[in-house]
Amino acid sequence: MEPRESTNQMNQQVTKSVSCETTLKLLDHVQEALLVLDGSKIAYANKKAKEFFGECEGTDLFELLILEKGTLLVDVIHSDGLEGNLEFEDKVFSGKKGGWIHFHITYVKQLSAIILRDITQERILQEAKDNMSVLVAHELKNPLSVLLSTISEMIEDEDDEENLRKLLAVEKQALRLKRIVEQIEYITMAQLGLYTPKPVFINVKRLLDSVLDDIIELAQKKSITIEKQISIDTLVADEFIIRTILRNLISNAVKYSFENSRVIVKITQDYISVRDFGVGIPDEDIPKIFNRFYRTSTAVKMASGSGLGLAVVKHLANIADYRIEVKSQRMIGTEFIVYLR
Repeated sequence: MEPRESTNQMNQQVTKSVSCETTLKLLDHVQEALLVLDGSKIAYANKKAKEFFGECEGTDLFELLILEKGTLLVDVIHSDGLEGNLEFEDKVFSGKKGGWIHFHITYVKQLSAIILRDITQERILQEAKDNMSVLVAHELKNPLSVLLSTISEMIEDEDDEENLRKLLAVEKQALRLKRIVEQIEYITMAQLGLYTPKPVFINVKRLLDSVLDDIIELAQKKSITIEKQISIDTLVADEFIIRTILRNLISNAVKYSFENSRVIVKITQDYISVRDFGVGIPDEDIPKIFNRFYRTSTAVKMASGSGLGLAVVKHLANIADYRIEVKSQRMIGTEFIVYLR
């Protein structure tokens, strides 16, 4: 081997070694725990991972990670069918911390690596908010019932036409508030896994008209026509779930439609469709729109919102075993289809 060639190879090896050492040092400063696998053995664990699990290099992954929900990760790592990354949340037992820790877990198949982000505090805060929501909803129900009962008696006794009109307007808003309180309670219960669907016979036209009562003012401000295409009289389903799905999808459609356009609401025995003629959703954003608090850059510019509406729709659809399809074209519009069977 020529001296120059030998020197070049040595330089490349030194450079590679220094680069690798620098990378490992950087990985020790990230806030997520990182495990790199060789088969099912842990070949590398960064500093954060060792804070949770101790010195674990050389340990079998499935002896180290005790998951509350079972074998999803085991099945995926031993399978060749996964395309892209796997992301999920689960509690993992940490012997070093002496308890269960709630992680957002990402398995990056291409790198054979697992990234664990501690979301325990986020979950504690969310549970506190959920519990507060249930408490507030519960405390508001009784005063509202008394208020509605009193208004109903006043309406029966009122002879003056102008006063009667005002009382009916107050009753309408009180009923709307009652629905909002019920929705807060039911949504919170659903998020806590405490809500079980209760199928009933729903008068579809009456339900849709009730939903539109809450949205029509915004639609009128933007000169948006809402077209109703209903092919059935009744639907057997959970009324709260159907109402909430319709309200969120139609409200979003109106918010993100162009002025002087239309929103088409179609309800059949097999599916619900809400179609708008608005800004549309970029292809790269469609997989993320059901994430809590996620809003596209276009949505942020066009209308205010919490970023929770579609997350609620997805959550309730999962509870009812419905499937959601999204079709969208930029600057042409979006259609959400909820398959009921």
